Amino acid sequence: LLFLACTALAFFVLVKTSLVIATGLSSTVEFIDFTSYYYAIPFAMGAMLVRIVLNSETALVFSVCVSWLVGILFGNSLFIALYVLASSLIGAHGVRHCKERSNLYQAGVWVALVNIGMLFGIHLMAGKPLDLQLIYKLGLGLFGGLLSAVVVNGIIPLIESLFKYTTDIKLLELSNMNSPILRELMVQAPGTYHHSMIVGSLVESAAEEIGANPLLSRVAAYYHDIGKIKKPLYFIENSGGQRNKHDKLAPSMSALILTAHVKEGVELARESKLGAPI
Repeated sequence: LLFLACTALAFFVLVKTSLVIATGLSSTVEFIDFTSYYYAIPFAMGAMLVRIVLNSETALVFSVCVSWLVGILFGNSLFIALYVLASSLIGAHGVRHCKERSNLYQAGVWVALVNIGMLFGIHLMAGKPLDLQLIYKLGLGLFGGLLSAVVVNGIIPLIESLFKYTTDIKLLELSNMNSPILRELMVQAPGTYHHSMIVGSLVESAAEEIGANPLLSRVAAYYHDIGKIKKPLYFIENSGGQRNKHDKLAPSMSALILTAHVKEGVELARESKLGAPI
């Protein structure tokens, strides 16, 4: 709720600021109609953020509420409300499976194309002639769609930090084999590292079959045994044929060492800020 409230507040602050800027630009660039600048506002930004961080249902409700309020803000304009609703829904739909950062920009392109289609349709419905102002509107609508993707891409790390969310984009960064923890695991406990990679592949396939989040499942599997970094040689997969270190230990001590890797792994994950889901 705090995230949604902050997103809505930031969205309307952005819209009001954009209106002030549009007023200043209209007095400077007089050949472009004042209302044309409205379409350069990244209206899809809020819904895209909500969809990436939360889910489709919440993004849908957010889009409907925001478009209605923006319509009121722009003098009870039904056209603006429909324009914002279409942009928001397409933007949210475009980032539903954000497997890599390029998906954000693909969604921005789709939003830009929908903006152009909506503007062209609204222009014709209003009975206005095909003039130069329409070209300006289409260009600014294209810019607004692409700007939505750029803004969301820049804000996501801040959202993850402030609200402790682990988005798919964060998971993509954690899945990089060059991350510090995975590199250390590979050096200190190569057997465990190989085991984690295999488990990651198995879990990803299983998650796809049952409709779970394959990316979250795979990344969680990569990190599930990082606690073994502390005492790697006490785990059989890292012994490399050497003498078993548990031979000289009492069973109770062996049990303590083996089970301690869970607690140590959680501590290491928290220190490295892997996120609550991991």
